[in-house]
Amino acid sequence: MKIGSTCSMFYCYGNDRYKMMKRFGFDGVDYHMEGELHGRTEEAYEQEILAEKALMDEAGIVPYQVHGPWRYPPHDETEELRAERADAMRRSIRCTALIGCKNWVIHPVMPFGALDEFDKEQFWQINLEFFRALLPTAKEYDVTICFENMPMSGLSISPPEKTLEFIHMIDDENFKFCLDTGHCSVLGISPAEAVRMAGDDLRAIHVHDNDGKSDAHWVLGTGVIDWKDFVAALREINYQGFFSLECKFVCRQLKTSFLPNVSNEVRVKTAKMIADEMLMNETMRKNNKQKAVLSENRYI
Repeated sequence: MKIGSTCSMFYCYGNDRYKMMKRFGFDGVDYHMEGELHGRTEEAYEQEILAEKALMDEAGIVPYQVHGPWRYPPHDETEELRAERADAMRRSIRCTALIGCKNWVIHPVMPFGALDEFDKEQFWQINLEFFRALLPTAKEYDVTICFENMPMSGLSISPPEKTLEFIHMIDDENFKFCLDTGHCSVLGISPAEAVRMAGDDLRAIHVHDNDGKSDAHWVLGTGVIDWKDFVAALREINYQGFFSLECKFVCRQLKTSFLPNVSNEVRVKTAKMIADEMLMNETMRKNNKQKAVLSENRYI
């Protein structure tokens, strides 16, 4: 399984960020694409995205998934604001295809804020109408919308079971699931069980750890998630996507820092080594089990 990452561990390297990704053994990037023009023309925005892709190509890094527009706190309370969001998302989907990427990750719209949906039926209906209207753009550009589970306990759509229920209501090959391990953990849900629940609907993952309370985006193995079971679950369903790290070295909310007294290079190497070890251990366990079965069969 190939390992990728967001740019969060690499922004400090400026235009060399993708070269450093490659140097540390990563195969691809989960690229954040806001889709906001901010005064730029459509052409200027596309040229900026293509310039970013050129940096990826030069480094040999593949954009295996794009994260679409997200702003916090969310402002989706009116039809006008949601229309603005939809425009940015369509632009982001078009540019996802422009850089040769097939998977586009997105959060639900939050018309009543991030902490409470107030009216569950209306919340779900607004999201159904919003994403059904977005689907034609995704299908036109052959991009799959990967709908992500959330960490907010006040939103009924947050748990993976409900996220998948929403995906099944949309019922389209271009609308699948992005599983965020940290978001599961915050809600007290096993990411491994969420993988098994998703099965073939799982198209993308965000991989990071936490203390089971805060969406801290810690390095793997520094929190409470059972990574052995998670990797085993990915193997069980024959997940074909990237093992996509979404880790941060500093969590300002909890005032925590991963290996605070060493260089960024050491922190990146360590985070990558931990991910490699987790994937390798599961592969070795599986291979050893297969060898044991073959050995037993020789004497039957």
